[in-house]
Amino acid sequence: MIFGFNTDIKVQATVYHVQTELREHEHRLESQVFVSGRCIGKRSAALPADAADEQTQELARAQHSWIVNAVREGFVDDVLSQESPAELELQFLGSERLPGDRVVLRFRVVSGGSAVPSVQVGARWKIGTGSGVLGNTLTDTDGVAEMHLALADGQAELEIRASLEGRETARQFIVKSARA
Repeated sequence: MIFGFNTDIKVQATVYHVQTELREHEHRLESQVFVSGRCIGKRSAALPADAADEQTQELARAQHSWIVNAVREGFVDDVLSQESPAELELQFLGSERLPGDRVVLRFRVVSGGSAVPSVQVGARWKIGTGSGVLGNTLTDTDGVAEMHLALADGQAELEIRASLEGRETARQFIVKSARA
């Protein structure tokens, strides 16, 4: 059986409390964001019909982590605004530094609160005076895509684009090297 996740995040003078739990009878994951004990918004996502306990727990952990990171980065309003079912939404799940000045970026694509598999995700990058395109990749069964970027010094501007069946969304990010 799945348990809930609770995290407090202090952003400047405000303490946000993020709570994620399984709404078993509704077959949904729900995350709520509180400030001073008052719920300022929530995010809900439908679970795949055939989700096993392990997959449900991983989806809950990923949703909770995404919301905590968004709150920490100042994107609380983006997290709390639910998209319409027809729209694609691109969620930044985080990054990981690898040896050799490489960075792995992880994204999830959702529509109507559910992860969307087989979405094409691509990126344009700009570092200093250079620019280019990262190879396209497809989201996995959990709607997650990984992209690798070499970033020695400074920062890179990224435009990440997700598209599926005529629907498209894009977000821009700045990734800083460990030495920036």
